Amino acid sequence: SKTNRREGNALIAILPKEGVMPYPPIIEAKEILRRSEKGTLKPFFVRDTRDELYVVKGVDGAGRQALVAELICSELGKRCGLPVAEYALMEFPHGMLEFSTEPGATDLNGGVAYASKVVPYCQELTFTQVEQVPVELQQLVLLFDIWVSNEDRYLSNLGGNVNLLQGQDGTKVGGKLVVIDHNLAFSPMAGIGDFSSHVFSAQRPALRDLEVQSRYQEMLDIALADWSTIVSFLPEEWIYRDPDDKSTALTPTLEERYAWLARLRKSSFWSDI
Repeated sequence: SKTNRREGNALIAILPKEGVMPYPPIIEAKEILRRSEKGTLKPFFVRDTRDELYVVKGVDGAGRQALVAELICSELGKRCGLPVAEYALMEFPHGMLEFSTEPGATDLNGGVAYASKVVPYCQELTFTQVEQVPVELQQLVLLFDIWVSNEDRYLSNLGGNVNLLQGQDGTKVGGKLVVIDHNLAFSPMAGIGDFSSHVFSAQRPALRDLEVQSRYQEMLDIALADWSTIVSFLPEEWIYRDPDDKSTALTPTLEERYAWLARLRKSSFWSDI
């Protein structure tokens, strides 16, 4: 299937420019291995034609809103220096999904899928390892999640859904932390949300320091300034239920998401934290 990239209302060429983040690669599925038993969406483990392994979410299973959130947050996160997992846009050969013996494989229908590259030798961050993560990285993860309204990163001594991976060597947690899963971002887009159970909620008071705010304000602002490039990466079938009818745009719309992120330029953004 053809994947269109957009900037505004005009199609643009898929050519990386000097000094600009490269476009996400488009890869082709080779083999659907199995479905994950974790997470609400239960994504699939899929090997591509280069024999690299990805965790894949499709339009019909995850929904357009989730895939748009994943891509936007991945791109914003990279620009903020967040150690987000590499991703690609995955296409499936004709007939692969219809004739797959893997239960639920048709959830990958609906157009190009979002594929997060599997990080080898990693496991979920545990509660006892939280303090090993560098303080500034904790602050950045918490602030980023507040910014994009992603409350789906909670953890306590009773467990949780941390959506953070770390290297097997516990002494190198900070250097090997990988941030995954932003499918629930931008929902809801009202108030600050409840981040009291966030894995790094202890850093919230530090984000009220004016010097800290100044440092992160500039970082987020620079990332958001690249909005038009970021949304040009979105496949058209994710944005519109019917590409020939622009009134079928998903909600929240891209304009609404941008307006929500742009609240960081108001003093109330920091005072709410």
